[in-house]
Amino acid sequence: MSDPYWALAAGCVPDALPWDIPRIAHAAGFSSCGMWIDTKTTWDQYSLAKTKRSLRETGMQLIDVEALWLAGGVEPTDSHKIAIEAGLELGAKNVLVVSAHDEHDASIEQFHALCALAGDDIRVNLEFGEFTQIRSLPAAREFIRTVDHKAAGILVDLMHLNRAGDAFPDLNDQVFSYVQVCDFWQSSKKMAGDAYIEAAVDWRCNLGEGEANRLDIKTVCRADVDVSLEIRSKALREKFPDPVARARQIWTTCHRNAFL
Repeated sequence: MSDPYWALAAGCVPDALPWDIPRIAHAAGFSSCGMWIDTKTTWDQYSLAKTKRSLRETGMQLIDVEALWLAGGVEPTDSHKIAIEAGLELGAKNVLVVSAHDEHDASIEQFHALCALAGDDIRVNLEFGEFTQIRSLPAAREFIRTVDHKAAGILVDLMHLNRAGDAFPDLNDQVFSYVQVCDFWQSSKKMAGDAYIEAAVDWRCNLGEGEANRLDIKTVCRADVDVSLEIRSKALREKFPDPVARARQIWTTCHRNAFL
């Protein structure tokens, strides 16, 4: 059995083009990374070909493709289809899905349809959080239970888990195929709306540098579960404008063995 992934999340390098993310992660010391797919800006067939080549040349593995937003009707959108097809072609293990759907029943149908597209080759994971329509782990569990598809799973993000006030789950539960990890400030627990979104995309920090529960971090590091380091940090972007230097700082500071 191969070791669990310890991946650089795409959100750590929002200033990088998709096909550059694997090269940045590889240069920093990672063997896996995430992939941002935005069909409105940087993603098309040309991007897919270049990303596929960079993965092949670096030997990098993809922990996920993100992010798909549930919204509108019950059928997958063209953007949903492109992202899932890209994830399958690139060999990603997971698809990250977030709900902004106004209709709960319709969101369940749409998520189930995404799972049907994914089939047996990729996991479709719901990320819950304050900024979504599914804001807690119990709500996410109920959502996935209702979806009732073998491809359906839940992504736990430590910062969102803390904001929801939920107990740390048993990561051996098969509903969890990977976890997003970061350190953060407890002040984010009292935030809502745009303030929380800003904290989530700009004010995370390297492991051991914030106020996250140290036991939770240690538990994730010891677990047999894939991990995505979601260190989205304005401070790191300003201190390390070169994305390779930034990724290397994350790799060095957040090395898994340091928290075992």
